[in-house]
Amino acid sequence: MSLVYIEKIPSNLRTAFENTVKAICSDLGIKNPDWLMIVMWAESRLNPQARNPKGTATGLIQFLESTAKDLGTSTAALYKMNHVQQLPYVREYLKRRIKERGVPKDAYQLYFLVHFPIAFGKSDNTVLYSKGSTAYNSNPLDYNSDGVVTVAEVKLFLNKALPVGYDKTNLTTGSISSQTGRALLWILGISFFVATGYFIVRPDSWQALKGLIKDFFKQTIKVFK
Repeated sequence: MSLVYIEKIPSNLRTAFENTVKAICSDLGIKNPDWLMIVMWAESRLNPQARNPKGTATGLIQFLESTAKDLGTSTAALYKMNHVQQLPYVREYLKRRIKERGVPKDAYQLYFLVHFPIAFGKSDNTVLYSKGSTAYNSNPLDYNSDGVVTVAEVKLFLNKALPVGYDKTNLTTGSISSQTGRALLWILGISFFVATGYFIVRPDSWQALKGLIKDFFKQTIKVFK
C-alpha cells in the first residue's frame, strides 16, 4: 500500500523514495513506514530544501549543522540534494539514535528521536524546553502559553501533522499491510482446519478445495500490491 503523503514527492522520484523509506524502516525495526513519512512531513513538509529561519536546521528531518557534520556532510551539501539523496543520511541519523535510545514503539517516539532525543520514553508532563531557550524560540509548540513545552505538546504537534481523515491509531500500530497479513494468516489457518475436516468426509471435493486455495492466494496478492 502507498505511504501517507507519498503524493507530495515529485513523480519522478516517488517510487525510489517510497521503496527507500520502507527499506529504512524494515532495516531499523520501525514497524510502520508511515511513521517516518509523518515525521518528515511534520519537520519539513517533505521538502529537502526546507530551512528553519531561526537556526541551521535543514532538510527532510531538519538536520542541524552539528548533526550534519557528525554524519560526514554539511547543511549546505544537504540543501543541494534531492529527496532520495537525503534518505541515506536520514537512515544513518536514525540508526545512531536507535542504538543510543532503543527502537521506537510508535510514531511519537520516532519523532522524539528526530526532534528532541532526550524526550524518548519520557512521560507526557515532562518539560523539554522553556521560554527564552533556543529550542523554545525555534519551535512554537507552547500551545497553552505557560512558558514551557512538554512531551504532550510535542505529541499534539505531531497529531496536527496528520492529513484529514487519517486514522490516528496508526501512529501507535504496525503498518496496515502487516496487520492485514496477520489477519489473512489467521483466516487461512482457521479455514484450513475447517476445510480439512469437511474434505475428509467428502473426498470427492478435493478438487473444489484446490480452487478455493487458488482464489484465496489470488486475492491475497491483490491486497499486498
